[in-house]
Amino acid sequence: MSDLKIDAFPRTVTRRKVRQLRRAGLVPVIVYGEATQPVNLQVRSRELERVLQHGGHSQLVTVSVEGGDTHNILVKEIQRDPVSRAFLHADFYAVNMSEEQEVSVTVNSIGRPEALAAGLMFYQHLDAVHIRALPSDIPAEIEVDISGLDLENPITIADLPAIPGVTYLGESDEIIFGMIATRAEEEEEEEAEEEEMAEPEVLGRGKTEEEEGEEE
Repeated sequence: MSDLKIDAFPRTVTRRKVRQLRRAGLVPVIVYGEATQPVNLQVRSRELERVLQHGGHSQLVTVSVEGGDTHNILVKEIQRDPVSRAFLHADFYAVNMSEEQEVSVTVNSIGRPEALAAGLMFYQHLDAVHIRALPSDIPAEIEVDISGLDLENPITIADLPAIPGVTYLGESDEIIFGMIATRAEEEEEEEAEEEEMAEPEVLGRGKTEEEEGEEE
């Protein structure tokens, strides 16, 4: 289970007045859920940034409100200033711990493809995958060993490691990691094919002078 936590404080400031909160290093947030009445709170900007950097985009986060209330939440939406990237607002969804949730989890590679050679390039097609799991079973990230990756055998969702309590969503054959030939390698193959096609084809043996003389 995730150990991510963040302190929050009751918020009475709303609408345009929330600007003064942001200037004070605070972020206005709302906590809501199927069994929870919407609650206006505020959190420290630096604490929210720390939580997100440690997996808070997908993992369960415990919100401790000054005064005693506690909420188990998933971060549903983060609004940032398009220029400064400062937080503008955050939506926290209060989860039922006995109900599975669908979230996106980051996928990271470990190892190095043994088949990696000159003319080949490794690429990652998906940065995250969708999963379904109980809030307490949601992993911070999914690590995939890519040492066995080669040009003919990409790593797909079906190849992801089994994690207790986690169901992978999406098409099983969707590629996550793969290898492709670089342009230089493709050009070399094309040149080889052109040379092979340019070789003259011998259809038969020509007549010798002796055979030509006999015909005369």
